[in-house]
Amino acid sequence: MVKKCASYNIGLRKIATDDGGFLLQLLFTIAVISAGIFVQLNPLQWVVVALFSSVFLFTGFYRSAAYLLTRYDHSISSGQAIRIKAMSNILMAFTAGISFFTYLMIFMPKINQLL
Repeated sequence: MVKKCASYNIGLRKIATDDGGFLLQLLFTIAVISAGIFVQLNPLQWVVVALFSSVFLFTGFYRSAAYLLTRYDHSISSGQAIRIKAMSNILMAFTAGISFFTYLMIFMPKINQLL
């Protein structure tokens, strides 16, 4: 996939400008990091947040690259494009769900202490 993306000039800049979903994920990650600074997470919590945030962003990057590849590569049939998009969406939803649950487990006790 990396070679195909390179041949169609699909890189980080193109993903950031052509796909709003990745930018939304980036903004969500910035919000999580800002909340972590606000509630003063301990080092272990920061490691967990960094790990899940990086997996979340990497999955979003992969999904966006797959979407753009199905748009630019005309050798991919419409049936294949539908399957690629569906699989990448399922992977993204699974990763987002696990990340969101983990963030809740980390942040809810801290927010309860503030209230």
